[in-house]
Order: sequence, then structure tokens, then C-alpha cells
Amino acid sequence: RFAQRDSFVGLASKRFGTVKLGRMDTPFKQYGDDISFLGISSGNFTSTSNLLRKPGFGTNSASSFHLRRQNAFDYETPQFAGFQGEVQYSTDEADTASRRPHVWSGGIKWEGGPFEVALAHEKHFDLFGGSRNVPTAAMSNFTDASVRSRDKATQVMLKWKLNKVHQFEFDANQKKYDENASVTGRFQSYKNNSYLFIWDARWSSSWRTQVHYIKSTKGECSRVNAVCNTDGLEGSQVSAGFAYYFSKRTYLFAMASFLRNGFSAVYNNSPSQAPSVGEDITQYAVGLSHSF
Repeated sequence: RFAQRDSFVGLASKRFGTVKLGRMDTPFKQYGDDISFLGISSGNFTSTSNLLRKPGFGTNSASSFHLRRQNAFDYETPQFAGFQGEVQYSTDEADTASRRPHVWSGGIKWEGGPFEVALAHEKHFDLFGGSRNVPTAAMSNFTDASVRSRDKATQVMLKWKLNKVHQFEFDANQKKYDENASVTGRFQSYKNNSYLFIWDARWSSSWRTQVHYIKSTKGECSRVNAVCNTDGLEGSQVSAGFAYYFSKRTYLFAMASFLRNGFSAVYNNSPSQAPSVGEDITQYAVGLSHSF
């Protein structure tokens, strides 16, 4: 707990791979959404993770598949013929007599010439990403010790570099939240798909532009002996920006992002406040970046 970003100890070998212990991003998080928006997307409003790897209801991070896990064991294979894989296990160290919250995450990627392909899968056990985000307490199974949860997501990433100028990326994933509830009205399942397209262009040593589009579908859900409706849970986001480089380490940038929530959704890319249900968010920024 001495740091909030990746913090670990480990052993690395070109022959046998790398083993790490500590707090770190999951392979699922690393093996997708690979092109950073103008190199500054982490933690600001151009971040794609809000729509790509979360559902459109609730704000609890238990539903997120864009995580940095603590108490983690991570193994990354050496590279072979363009292939590399990674697997990670982590635990919340919060086991009870009936629950054992933990996460398995893994992926494999291949890189050859201008192409890169990655496939990743992640499973959450007893994190209750569904119940901890439902709109009413009466629908939640979180406090019912007899109920278990298994949430999972699968994603594919395709990346193509063209003539050292253009770079394109396409991501698609499916998230599913399952709980073995038996009480009438309680949450059982939710599933949806989301997609990401990025175009990054470096027109010269000074000028760079980037645009991305994210779409998350409304999905489908079920409750125990009750109607479940997902109308209005869709969302989309468009971001565009440019950068002017004074040198390799210093550049001026300007960017804008337009997030559109369905009338029931609460996707949020604002670090300073939370939107109301169905509220859209428009943000602009200019800045100067320098790498030391």
C-alpha cells in the first residue's frame, strides 16, 4: 500500500520470462486499448475505459475490467516467433466461509511487421460487479451470503501501422456479469458488447492528430422471476485532438471529447464530477507536455 500505481518486485529472464509480485495492471487491461491518446490519455477525459470496459449503470469499480490489482502474482512468457503471453492471479484477501473474491486475467499477443493482434480474457469471482451497481438495494445480492458471482470479459485487439504515418486500432469486447440468485426480483445477469476505433496520424516530426470512437451497446439482463429492461443503457464517445512538437520531449496539444449517454446510462469520463442519469458530457482542453 505504499504506492497507487504499478509497484512490484520480480525476476526477469530472456529464456524463462518474467515473474512479478505486487500491485499491477491486469493483462486484460494491457492487451487492448494500446494507442494512448496523444500520449496523455491515462486519467483524463479522453480515456476510453469508461465505455469500453464498464457497464452503463452504477459507479462501483467492481464492475470494471480496466483494473490495477493488488496482492497479484504475474507471469509473462518470453517472446517467441512474434508471440508473447501473460497470466495473472490476484486476491482481495477477504475470504469468508462462503465467498472467495479473486481475479484471473490472461492474454496472448502476436506482432509481425505492421500488424499486432491480441486476445485477452478475465474472470472475477465474488466481486459482484452486477449487484454492487444495480439501481435499488432490493435487486442486490451483495449482502446475501448464499449467493456467488462470476463476472467475465473477453476482448480482441487488431492494430495496423501504415507507412510510418498512420496507425489504426480496433478493439471489441464482451462483458458478462452472472450471479446465482434465487430470491424473486434479484439481479441474475447482464451482458453487453463494446467497440473502439482509433486513428493516429503523425504527419511530420512536428504535427500529430488523433481521433477515436467508442460504442457500448445497451446489452441484455435478467432478474429472478421479474422483468429486466436495458433500454437506454447504451453510450458513445468521440474524441479528437492534435499535437505540435517543439522537440521529441515537448509538445503543445488541444483536444475535445463528446460523451453521449443513453437515457438510462451513467457513463462518466469526468474526473471532477459525476453526471446525472442520461446526461451528456462535453469537454475541451489545451496543454503543454514535457517529458523529463
